[in-house]
Amino acid sequence: MKKMILTTALALMTATPAIAKDYAIREVSNIDAKQPYYFDPSNLTIQPGDTVTFVNAQDEMHDVMFVEVPKGVKEMIMSPMHEKKGDKFSYQFTVPGTYKFHCHPHEKLGMKGTLIVGAPSKKGETVLMDHHKMAKIHDVAMKNEAKSSGDAAKGPQGTGVIKSVDAGAHKIIVKHDPIAELGWPVMTMEFVVDPAVDLGSVHEGDKIRFTLKAKGDEDYSITKIQKN
Repeated sequence: MKKMILTTALALMTATPAIAKDYAIREVSNIDAKQPYYFDPSNLTIQPGDTVTFVNAQDEMHDVMFVEVPKGVKEMIMSPMHEKKGDKFSYQFTVPGTYKFHCHPHEKLGMKGTLIVGAPSKKGETVLMDHHKMAKIHDVAMKNEAKSSGDAAKGPQGTGVIKSVDAGAHKIIVKHDPIAELGWPVMTMEFVVDPAVDLGSVHEGDKIRFTLKAKGDEDYSITKIQKN
């Protein structure tokens, strides 16, 4: 009887899935330190299904771009630009392996890190994400848009799935399909939405088509949303 109870208990333990955890990585600026810009921690090991949130520790410009990922990852993982203390970006990691990331504005100053999901990737199991090439295509698109008539309907078009809606801040997070005009691969991105767009009619999980408009030198906002 005891053996049967023990066997049953072990079977239940094996069948019970691990509880996903949340982790935080701070984006730090400290000009008096030997390393003035860094991620804290810069190296972290988590399990598949866990979520990591990158948080700006002060009013400073940072972002996070994943420049090397396991081959099973089918999108470019990158945050919007963080400019204020408390700005954050979260991502749930489901594909095991080694992820390398950096802050694009402070790439040459050594602001980088490594994330291990489950176990490190073996040689040949990761791919490089050429964000520099993507940035050049993006710059050309920005210049072409500046020469256009300014008609919002003529901005770059995209399709994707809404991951979350923040109607109060008039922002949405979208996992969008590749946008060739901008050199963007599949990405999950946060966008500011034009005040004229009614966010009350869209919800998490909706498949949408959207129009983009240049917002500053490196960003875009959404000016039109249609459900697919």
